[in-house]
Amino acid sequence: MSVNKTLKIGLIATVLFSLLGIESFASSQYVSDNNNNKIKITDRPSLSDDTKTAVKLNAAVFVGIVNPAVEFKALRNVTVQLEALGVFANTSFLGTGKPLELGAGFGEFRYYIKRAFDGFYFGPTIGFGVYKLNKSLVFRYSDQYLDGSYQQGTNIMCGLTVGYALNLGKHWSIEASWSGGFQHSKYEGYKPNPNYDESSADSPKYIMYVTNNGSAEWPPMFKCGLFVSYRWLVDSLL
Repeated sequence: MSVNKTLKIGLIATVLFSLLGIESFASSQYVSDNNNNKIKITDRPSLSDDTKTAVKLNAAVFVGIVNPAVEFKALRNVTVQLEALGVFANTSFLGTGKPLELGAGFGEFRYYIKRAFDGFYFGPTIGFGVYKLNKSLVFRYSDQYLDGSYQQGTNIMCGLTVGYALNLGKHWSIEASWSGGFQHSKYEGYKPNPNYDESSADSPKYIMYVTNNGSAEWPPMFKCGLFVSYRWLVDSLL
């Protein structure tokens, strides 16, 4: 699957998550008691153990990084999160003049110290990605790959996620998360063709300078975010 196709799927998922969250919010402002009387949902206690699912979006969307996620409660203190990440800058990422196209998916288990969806959490994470980028965008390579080249390939990531969820009421929360550990990539490298002839269809703009290359690092961070989250309750699902 191409990078662009992967990124489009992530964008569609983001829109669907948003629409589902708005619909659920509008339909769950009131619940019924045993006498069939309407009770405003804000009159119930704050976050409780009836929270089952949360959908969220990273604030990084404002700089072109699409990063939706959905989190499911497994046990009182344990959740499972599925996350997608996409970047669409095929020529210049944030005005750097360097390409960054990325599609990635992550899965992680989270253990909350207090209870699911509330407060501090940590847990293992694993991910897989496809990319096209100039490696000088990566901090440790910032003084390399300055020749207009780009690299494209795949990578796997695994490590630890830590974070904190701050609840703003029955449904909404803000969450900060940080993930780092190990990553291994396989890629090909391309650089500008010094003999490129724009008038010739047989003259490639870039030529391959390395094939089937690999690298392995222990990055302190391979993803992070400040997420806005919307949670579903048991009553909202009935």
